[in-house]
Amino acid sequence: MHKLFAEVLNQKDLSKAGELFSLEDKDIEADLSDIIDRIHDIADTADYDSNDNDQSVVEICITRITTAIRETSSIEKHVKSLVRLLEMCHTHNLTPAKKEEDPPHVKIASDVMSCLFMHYNKECVMTLAIPAVVQFLDCENKDLSRNVSSYLSLATIDNADLLAKHMALIVVSVLRGNYQMSQVMPQIYTQNPAPLDDHVDDLVALLDKCDSSEKVSLIQVFGSVAKKKPQLLEEHVPKFCELFPSNMLGAVVMIMFVDMATDKPKTFVEHRAKLEEVADQQPILVPQVAQIMGAIGTISQTEAKKSMNYLVSRLTTTEPALLPTILQEIRGIGLNHNTLLVDNMEEVGKLASSGSSAVRLFVQQMKEDLKKYDGEKEMKSVSSQTEGTITIITVGNPPNATHPSGTVSVKTTTLPSSNMASQQSLAKSSRASSSNMGVGSDRAGSPTSTLISERLSANSASTLTGQNQSFEPTHDGVQHFCEKHLSKIKNFISSLKARIPLPTKCSVVNGRRRYLRLHFQCCSQSEQCLYFNSYFTLNTRLPKTWIHLMFLSVQAQSSSALSQRDTNVSCLKRCWDALKGERGNSSFLTLMTSTFPAQKDQDTLLHELHDERYFDVFELSVTQENWACFMCNHPEKVSGLLQDGLPVIAGQLKEKKGRWKFLKRWKTRYFTLSGGNFTYSKSDSCKEMLPVSKIQSVKAVRKGIRDIPRAFEIFTADQTYVFKAKGQQNVEQWVQCLHIAVARTQNKDIRPRSVMSDTKL
Repeated sequence: MHKLFAEVLNQKDLSKAGELFSLEDKDIEADLSDIIDRIHDIADTADYDSNDNDQSVVEICITRITTAIRETSSIEKHVKSLVRLLEMCHTHNLTPAKKEEDPPHVKIASDVMSCLFMHYNKECVMTLAIPAVVQFLDCENKDLSRNVSSYLSLATIDNADLLAKHMALIVVSVLRGNYQMSQVMPQIYTQNPAPLDDHVDDLVALLDKCDSSEKVSLIQVFGSVAKKKPQLLEEHVPKFCELFPSNMLGAVVMIMFVDMATDKPKTFVEHRAKLEEVADQQPILVPQVAQIMGAIGTISQTEAKKSMNYLVSRLTTTEPALLPTILQEIRGIGLNHNTLLVDNMEEVGKLASSGSSAVRLFVQQMKEDLKKYDGEKEMKSVSSQTEGTITIITVGNPPNATHPSGTVSVKTTTLPSSNMASQQSLAKSSRASSSNMGVGSDRAGSPTSTLISERLSANSASTLTGQNQSFEPTHDGVQHFCEKHLSKIKNFISSLKARIPLPTKCSVVNGRRRYLRLHFQCCSQSEQCLYFNSYFTLNTRLPKTWIHLMFLSVQAQSSSALSQRDTNVSCLKRCWDALKGERGNSSFLTLMTSTFPAQKDQDTLLHELHDERYFDVFELSVTQENWACFMCNHPEKVSGLLQDGLPVIAGQLKEKKGRWKFLKRWKTRYFTLSGGNFTYSKSDSCKEMLPVSKIQSVKAVRKGIRDIPRAFEIFTADQTYVFKAKGQQNVEQWVQCLHIAVARTQNKDIRPRSVMSDTKL
């Protein structure tokens, strides 16, 4: 062990602890495991909780060694020692006394976890760390449990298999009130479903106690249950129906219902009226309701007639982009009950001149189905095996393509006839595929996406011989993709909004390196709004995922498929094209038609928002189902912070002062925020003043993404101030008042423009 470390740790010499930071990282790297073991021995003594000197020595040493591990990238060498230290902390008291700070072992555990989970993408580290960390889920310290939940959520991105081994402990933690851990369940359920299956009833009972994002996570995991054991959820269908008034929850519930109805349609017979009501109130859910009605129609002739009548009635009231799903279900019922198709063909035939090729395709297919049932012979064709043609629309530039990027190539090939068994399975197989939210994925990493739509030819012989061919006009590739997947895009965005706020606009900023800047707006915009005339901005490291989500959001708000010519889409394209070094080789077209951002990509966005302190200022409004600043969400609290429209607050704060960062100590002074000044008294005759106009930002202090605001920071152009209030509530009041004061100083008199995105070069 290094001589200086040995002296500090063996003699508990706090006076020399500061000198540890003068050592070179490379000079102590080889000794770090031994140092950690010595810290373990000191902290594992009976009097450590009451020995302030030992606690200070350990705190400084842990700060020094975690810095050295980070700078030398040596976590793999020292992970075992860190995990042993963490396991020791779990054996000690972790419950905070009333109105006091966390016990010292909680501080050690938090610092060690922060060090370990900086390397969440390293399997060798997580293999050892996760089993030790999950044990803290059962502790009585709610703040620490919440901290653990955040770290484990981060670890799930690359370590779902490792975390799935502890599903039983995670389920118990959720049932005990740690609802945040529910966000992990959808990612690990398939690897270890049994512990969760055993507690489905208990988890459903928690829905009323969870917030919107936690409800979405629970419904998502129930959706996974529905694919494997839908019978476990049958008795809870009435409970799930209570969630339909919420747009974001209703979409996720309906996707789950589709899987359940495909397995056992009888479950939903008694809920027909409710489903029809939901479709009327939320037209975006019409495709899923149609799929459930189609499944019910397979039960009997009577149920088939009811489903057919309902589906046909929706043809004239549903937006064109959603009609293909309804027609698909009508055709599925007609294949099993051809007389029902005959009775309704006149109404269906009115869509034969529709502007959508997919709609015209289904109408033509049903006409051909009736010809078969009537015993009519098909028109002459070169081969009796030929039933029609397939129009294959390839988005992007396939090898040897002659079309420029952004257009589509159209080719024609023969469509082999299918037997009656495959025809009758049409509705069921289509329901199974449409319930998958991830669409547009490419095979083997192909840079192009292929969308296939069928079109029956009136004369197969002329098609095969190249005569009288009539091609669809060339269309925008983005528009083709959106036309086919519009309902899935809307469902995806509807379920996403409860977890991730979406930017109002974005811009590309030119510096030493171009980067994407996101602009978030408060959706409520009340008179007291913090961002009435401005935006919350952040410079993102994840432009690809954000631009993809912004495009999907724009499309979800439109009733028809958008193309690259649309103003908002073209603005996003300019931003993407401007980020030359950031986007690799993928084109805008390839990105927009790729798989929806996966759960791990969404989690990465959340962590970026946490790091940028977005959630210090914004929260989800459950009533409005949007993201708004705390002033708009809690006007009743804000009124107590204002006098004559200006924030006023005063009281004792501890300021962290000292020449050396690692030896700073808290000094208590009396502070006042009034009008445009933040002041404190050094004595009766001497006051220090910080004009609010010089404050750039205010942030609550957390370790990593801990949701435990015990202190707050004020940032100016050349200095950072750290303050601690008496309790969490006081910290919140100070931060809110300072946010209000800064916003009032910085806001302009110009109301924000309603622009989705622009390019700022």
